[in-house]
Amino acid sequence: MSAAAWQAVRAVIAGSPASAGLFLALAPMDGVTDAVYREVITDLDGGRSGVSACVSEFVRVCRDPAPAKVLLAHCPELARGGHTRAGVPVLVQLLGGDPAALAATAALAARLGAPGVDLNFGCPAKTVNNHDGGAALLRCPARIYGIVAAVRDAVPAALPVSVKIRVGWDSSEGIEEIAAAVRGGGASWLTVHARTRTQGYAPPVEWPAIGRARASCGLPTVANGDLLAVADVAACAAQSGCSAFMIGRGSMVDPWLFARLRGWRAEDRGDAGVAALAALWRDYHERLRAAGVSPGRALCRVKQWLRFAAERRAALTSLFNEIKILDRWEDALAVIDAAAA
Repeated sequence: MSAAAWQAVRAVIAGSPASAGLFLALAPMDGVTDAVYREVITDLDGGRSGVSACVSEFVRVCRDPAPAKVLLAHCPELARGGHTRAGVPVLVQLLGGDPAALAATAALAARLGAPGVDLNFGCPAKTVNNHDGGAALLRCPARIYGIVAAVRDAVPAALPVSVKIRVGWDSSEGIEEIAAAVRGGGASWLTVHARTRTQGYAPPVEWPAIGRARASCGLPTVANGDLLAVADVAACAAQSGCSAFMIGRGSMVDPWLFARLRGWRAEDRGDAGVAALAALWRDYHERLRAAGVSPGRALCRVKQWLRFAAERRAALTSLFNEIKILDRWEDALAVIDAAAA
């Protein structure tokens, strides 16, 4: 995307990767981006967060379809039309290898009000892969085609069915075949994480391989992987040709990244300094407790956020090292407040 084109579209929130404007999705991260986290991020700046859409943590579907209570547990937004309180749509992500069970679960999600269904063929976890789920399917594009087609046929034609993959199992050489299977199955759009399954989350990312997938299948394509700053997104756009992006860990490094990408916040204002993040962590903890999360678990979630942020923000390293050994929120909050002062 040229600089002129970027400036023209960035402030417009695209409803899908195929719509006019800039599509920016909050990535699903298992154990991280639950409904509480989605609400915190999409509520930023009075709901003007810049997020186009969220994708839920994956719902594991085995031989039997997932029941409504499981879908509602993973995506409680279904109880209010499938949107966060700020009005951002939340697609329900499904993971599994059985076309019939996935199709039945997708149909139920649609009846419950999901604004879209996302299929996970990218999870690199060994436990998931060893049980016929996630990135394991990348080794058999024909199975991806069958699953996508079954889900597409099971839900209303107007309901988006998106697919998330990696560039391959251990190489990106077959990315075009995988992308063709996704398109052949009838997917609405494709999201590509720019690493192989064997890489896990280790560097480097392969953004040009996303461009190969996009060019070969012709589907609207969302780029994902190491998008931690505005400069990263610009570089990814140049290398992949994409104009739609999914941000995961970058939302923990800089929660206001979506707004920066839209030009609503300056890149050098220091918004993601310790004081601003400290206020956000306090709010996050309060919301977790209000949602019924135990004190110990809520503290662990704040530590998890801080750990992700500290990996890219050296100024937070000492803060994380102090907090990671604490067992009480009151003690952790005292350390956070002292650092933010």
